[in-house]
Amino acid sequence: MFYREGRAAGLDRDDVIIRRRVRQKMEFLAEDMSIPEPSDEQLKAYLVSNPERFRSDDQITFRQVFLSATRRPNTIESDSKRVASVLSSGDAAIDTAALGDPFLLGDEFHNVSATKVTNQFGESFAKGVFAMDKGRWQGPVSSGFGQHFVFISERVSGGLPPLDDVRPAVRREWANTRRLEAEQKLYASLRERYEIVVEAPPSKAASAENGR
Repeated sequence: MFYREGRAAGLDRDDVIIRRRVRQKMEFLAEDMSIPEPSDEQLKAYLVSNPERFRSDDQITFRQVFLSATRRPNTIESDSKRVASVLSSGDAAIDTAALGDPFLLGDEFHNVSATKVTNQFGESFAKGVFAMDKGRWQGPVSSGFGQHFVFISERVSGGLPPLDDVRPAVRREWANTRRLEAEQKLYASLRERYEIVVEAPPSKAASAENGR
């Protein structure tokens, strides 16, 4: 009864919270509009039309020899030259683990993207490593941890994956797009029912004149 009396008195008209809640319920109703199940052709077309949403990054697999700046504060430069000389010999029997220091994240990294390498080692390190050739030891490359010698064993170019590999993600994004389009269409049809008048506040000069 209080609710009905409040509406009759117009208490709901200028309440921001009530207006926002009613607007949200209308938006929920628009979002609940049934979206038909897409065909493979529609999903493939959406995938091709929006490659930036689904494109996979370039990835590399590499191992490293790490020299810690903390453990070798005074000798890291000379130690780097020594390690570079040993690695340049190309001897496959070299025990690389004995050349460097333990690294918290390990010495081997499989199928990692530039983003992941940046998060772990820093942007400068990632740029340097992804510019390297594969199949030979290179470095040193500096990071906030110290010096790294890197051997890239595999490089996989990124690209647009086949639909079957990303079907759930494409289906979700396709449905979201269709839902937004339906909501905008509904809003446009409702907008035609209203005339909106924006009343600008009076200028300071007009206010001063009226106050005299």
